[in-house]
Amino acid sequence: MSQLEVDLRHLGVLKKAVQITEELGCEAAVRYVRYSYRLLSRIYHPDLHQENRQAAEEGQRRLNAVKERLDMTSDQELSQFLKASAKPSTGHPRVLVVEDEEGLAHNLADLLAMEGYHVATAPDGLAGLRQHLTFRPELVITDILMPIMDGVEMVRTLRQRDPGLKVIFISGFFGTRSIQNGLMQEIEHFGYPRLAKPFRPTQLLELARRALGG
Repeated sequence: MSQLEVDLRHLGVLKKAVQITEELGCEAAVRYVRYSYRLLSRIYHPDLHQENRQAAEEGQRRLNAVKERLDMTSDQELSQFLKASAKPSTGHPRVLVVEDEEGLAHNLADLLAMEGYHVATAPDGLAGLRQHLTFRPELVITDILMPIMDGVEMVRTLRQRDPGLKVIFISGFFGTRSIQNGLMQEIEHFGYPRLAKPFRPTQLLELARRALGG
């Protein structure tokens, strides 16, 4: 479950926002979400609840934390998430491949699709963040050195949205100093599998199966 989904569930608006998305469109749903926060913030204002001030203050703190994250989420990102939430699930595990080598990205996508996975691709970390909002993958397979945003920075951001997200790092540069500085410690700390390019397709498929509990 992504952090955005957690926040919308905390506000109690996710189900209704999805319904509004289906009936009236994303713009109306985004207005509903943002208005709901403002309404709840007024309701939980501690000055209005002297007899239950501690509970009101705690509720207000949680709402403020949600607001900070919502303020960093654009209307477009929120719309994309609600659109994806309105779509019926395919029932297949979702895998996002983030790779700047177009040919390799397509090959990996084809390989995973043949094994029954639902696959999306992105050419860099920033595009990967956007795809995550709409595609909501259960597993991310990502290169490390990419333009615009590298794979490590992307995964750090994704962890804030979805702490339980599964990740596999792939790279041809695991032995280089630029990769080793800090990255290997991070990979080992979170237990992320890694594959050095070039690798056999069976190696990647086996790691994917393990990551997804297959």
